[in-house]
Amino acid sequence: MAWKTSDEQGEPEYFRTRHACLERINALLDGTEGNALLAFDFPLGYPAGSGLGGGYEAGQKIARYLETDARNGNNRFQVANLLNGQFSPQAGPFWGRPKALDLPDLDWRKPPFRHDHFREWRQVEAHLRADGHKIMNVWQLLGQGSVGSQTLTGLDALYHLARSQGPDMPVRFWPFDTGWDKDLNGVILAELWPSLTPSDAIDHPVKDARQVTAARDWLLKHQEAGTLSAQFAAPDWLKEDERAASEKEEGWILGVR
Repeated sequence: MAWKTSDEQGEPEYFRTRHACLERINALLDGTEGNALLAFDFPLGYPAGSGLGGGYEAGQKIARYLETDARNGNNRFQVANLLNGQFSPQAGPFWGRPKALDLPDLDWRKPPFRHDHFREWRQVEAHLRADGHKIMNVWQLLGQGSVGSQTLTGLDALYHLARSQGPDMPVRFWPFDTGWDKDLNGVILAELWPSLTPSDAIDHPVKDARQVTAARDWLLKHQEAGTLSAQFAAPDWLKEDERAASEKEEGWILGVR
């Protein structure tokens, strides 16, 4: 994690568990007056039509089933197995599990994607893939670079974070609760993909630390230039239905213009 408050900037920090990271985030929020931006390297929504939605809604649905503890223990594979059974008779869309774990509706390999009421990729991911970026999607739970597990557990954690804040510090998931750039007051939870930000100039031996530091500095650069709020606006090239789908269900990635 890389962070900056109005009067202090810290070195990158590493946390072994989500519980420890959330404790640190809450401590930073407790010491912060005014608005705050928290950006995370996992999707905040699922492909339109899947029924999972995005933001607070998705977190709430996942929290009905997900069980976690302070040591990162959780039942995410069982939750994905349960959700797969609710989607359709077709295999998936979630996939990836330890081979020794016997879950009839969750394959350890990727099954053919045969769901006709939603797509495999969110619009922002499809856009990045068309530009040659190697980005993963929300369905793969296990394997190098996969983000499916982080999405399940992360959305659950952010749902509980949002519920824990009082009325004086409203928590809004971007772009779902903000109308893109229309209401950016309170604590804004957004999605970032650090791979979009060059990080080679950052002096740190750990790649993840370089990436989160570069992403933070990119946000600070826009803040200092007075252009940060513009990054939250919907891209001009999105069609009306695409914009609505991203705002209501899929979410978007800051910096993808």
